[in-house]
Amino acid sequence: MDSRELGLVAAQQLTGMEDLHYGLWEEGEKPSILGAKNAQNRYSQMILDTIAQYSPEPAQARILDVGCGTGVILTKLLAQGYKVDGVVPATYLKKQVTERIDRLEKCSHEAKIYECNFEDFPAEDCRQQYDIVLYSESYQYIPLDDSFALMKRLLKKDGRAIICDFFKTEHEGDGGPGDRSFGGGHALDRFYWKLKDYGYAIVHDEDITKRISPTIAMMDEILMQRVRPALGTVSAYLETKYRIIFPLLRRLFRRKLEKLNYKYFSGHRSQAVFERYKTYRRVVLEIEQEGPAIHS
Repeated sequence: MDSRELGLVAAQQLTGMEDLHYGLWEEGEKPSILGAKNAQNRYSQMILDTIAQYSPEPAQARILDVGCGTGVILTKLLAQGYKVDGVVPATYLKKQVTERIDRLEKCSHEAKIYECNFEDFPAEDCRQQYDIVLYSESYQYIPLDDSFALMKRLLKKDGRAIICDFFKTEHEGDGGPGDRSFGGGHALDRFYWKLKDYGYAIVHDEDITKRISPTIAMMDEILMQRVRPALGTVSAYLETKYRIIFPLLRRLFRRKLEKLNYKYFSGHRSQAVFERYKTYRRVVLEIEQEGPAIHS
């Protein structure tokens, strides 16, 4: 498990939530841990509704869920009669997906769960088999060229790609307060350039940042009001208990600790900063032409 999967699993264990994604909040709704479950259910329903809108009837539709997390959306789709396969990069997550599938009372499709990065997916074995390739907060981890090239091989001629994820805005790297507090995401302008270069057309492109960003406010409050004081207490205890070795370790990892402190506990990991440097979008693509050009 690499650091990003570790972060997802840790968030799941800390919050007790099954889903590993941002929530979708109603306008004016105050973000809270109690409301987060409803927000995540709302987000999952948005994905399901989008698939229903842009795919054939469930019995005829085959879907590839790229980065399927713990399998919440994947199993909901299976329960509705869709033929769904998943891609997940970590053994721990794959185990959760398969256990969730095993608990389904009724499932007509034997889902294949591929434990690999999407770049390593065996596309030749699944050429033009999928009506939908779905990315629910997994697109940011996949190189753009790999994603567009692989989708051309996996999608049927009238297939669609559904992307729900955040991208970097034009403000990225401007040196303002909070710049670089949030990592991840492709530059939005580069994404637009690449999709045209590979022969894709935009069917739907919706900015839902303000309905996603309250999750950031909730997490910022948890970090600043709960995690930070707890870490301070632990640090004070260790400094007293291990008077020699603890200060040495703290100096040894000074740069790493400073980076983590800036990222999580400087007060810059806020809803306003997220909205400046990230744009969260619901995008639907279709293949416009055959034979993609290849660029680096």
